[in-house]
Amino acid sequence: MRLLRVQIERFRGIKSLDWFVNGEFVCLIGPGDSTKTTILDAIELALSPRWSVPFDDTDFYDADTLKPFTITVTVGELPAELKSDRKFGHHARGWLAPATLHDEPEKGDEVVLSIRLQVPSSLEPTWAVVNDRDPDGVRIAAEDREKLGCTRLGEFLDRHFSWARGSVVAQLTGKTTGITGVLAEVTRAARSAIANAPVQLKQLNDAASEAERVGKSLGVRPRASYQARLDTTGVSLGSSGLSLHDGDIPFRRAGAGTRRLLAVAIQRELAKTGGLTLIDEVEHGLEPHRLRHLLRELRAGPEGKKGHVVMTTHAPVALGELAAEELRVVRCDAGVTKVQDVGPSLQHIVLKSAEAFLARKVIVCEGKTELGLVRGLAKHSWASDPTFVQAGLALTDNGGGRTVAPPAAVALAGLGYATAYLGDTDEPLQPDAAALRAAGCEVILWGGAMALEARLVADLPWSGVAEMVQLAIDLHGDASVRDAIAARAGVKPAELVGPPIEWTQNGLDEEALRRAISYAAQKHERSKKAKGWFKRVDYAEDLASIVISNWESLAGKDVRIKLEQLQGWVHA
Repeated sequence: MRLLRVQIERFRGIKSLDWFVNGEFVCLIGPGDSTKTTILDAIELALSPRWSVPFDDTDFYDADTLKPFTITVTVGELPAELKSDRKFGHHARGWLAPATLHDEPEKGDEVVLSIRLQVPSSLEPTWAVVNDRDPDGVRIAAEDREKLGCTRLGEFLDRHFSWARGSVVAQLTGKTTGITGVLAEVTRAARSAIANAPVQLKQLNDAASEAERVGKSLGVRPRASYQARLDTTGVSLGSSGLSLHDGDIPFRRAGAGTRRLLAVAIQRELAKTGGLTLIDEVEHGLEPHRLRHLLRELRAGPEGKKGHVVMTTHAPVALGELAAEELRVVRCDAGVTKVQDVGPSLQHIVLKSAEAFLARKVIVCEGKTELGLVRGLAKHSWASDPTFVQAGLALTDNGGGRTVAPPAAVALAGLGYATAYLGDTDEPLQPDAAALRAAGCEVILWGGAMALEARLVADLPWSGVAEMVQLAIDLHGDASVRDAIAARAGVKPAELVGPPIEWTQNGLDEEALRRAISYAAQKHERSKKAKGWFKRVDYAEDLASIVISNWESLAGKDVRIKLEQLQGWVHA
């Protein structure tokens, strides 16, 4: 069975949703309260093999019960039995990939069914196979929904290790023999064992005899005599009474990660014959290495057949194991939920900065220098500002500089992320700043057609510039840095004597030194490890401490103006 379309009206936090599901391995992501879990709940309920599901008023959008809520799920790759005229063939529809649904199957269409769960104010649910020709549809029983093979694996897994209706072990049992007959035999054996244990039952039988005695005093006469026996109607071996054990220990006592892995393993076995697996927070209870292994196994599927998997996650580790085209961003605005494809153009962010997809706001940095500077600021003065830390902020650089970062910012803004672009102006952007703003991005660029290093050298007081040079000396060596500056300043390295703060005291021109330092900081020609002094995130983080120590001196300067603009955007 494969999920093709999900339509939701007035269910919990979703006023409306119409999602054409593309892909066999889909991961829903997005900030909290974006209705990801509600989507899984809706799919599970519509395809539930249970004949009775409890609902209450909070299952209605805004708790308004005046109108029913409906969940309509269109599914394909169905068992032949369900498509026959004896079952639901007269209500079948036609599906043409990637997203065309015909009310009557046409040539070349796959035969599919649309299953609708509707719950009115009476809270009495009805499941029906519907189409436009017959909106009321025809009832679909729990036993037929069970054949669809939909399984939900969430935080609470214990029911899957008992022989409850729809549990994975119950479905696994169904592959070999009828579960009803098996449970009947188990019940008879249990009743016989209790009946043949009179010593152990003495206290219970004494109480039964006492009940017989007091009953007789009021004219209640037993047919034989009262005894303690197993009441098969009082013990539900079909749900929690009969469960999977590891030796003598119920498997529900195992660790959360172990229980989840076994449940997935059984579901993968069932997926050989098709089926849909819904997994909420796939990372729950799993260490990173077990999570990575699980995702690889889920994607590969048993014997090359994947089944269909729809899951959610809040873990960067999980995202880093996935492909961008497997991700779907969920957004809910005033009750209208939309599911958007991420697409392969953002694969580099998935690999390098997966946490960006889990954030509310993203700062796309042109390069490692900007990324390191903002990280350093966040660790220092801005870290004391709770609105900065709690804004749900993520930082990303894209490795490709201005050829990759601007398109990534546009793509993230298109997915609904509040996005800011922080970059240089020494070369033109593609797309340009106007296009970035038109896409909804906040654009913050260093003034004066400069890169960040040059902007800092221009704005900092000489003492701050000297701190930058000393940091470069500490990172790259004294001779290397002095030689690079001397070559650009047109002086001999021997003239740059003493610490950098003293260079202007030796008769050297400060402006000429600033120009030379600016160039050397960006083009550290003698370094084999980097193109500039601070082209590493950790190196650039050290620049943040220099900016902070000179913050008051930067008043009215471009660096401080642009950083305050960035901070204001974070707070907004």
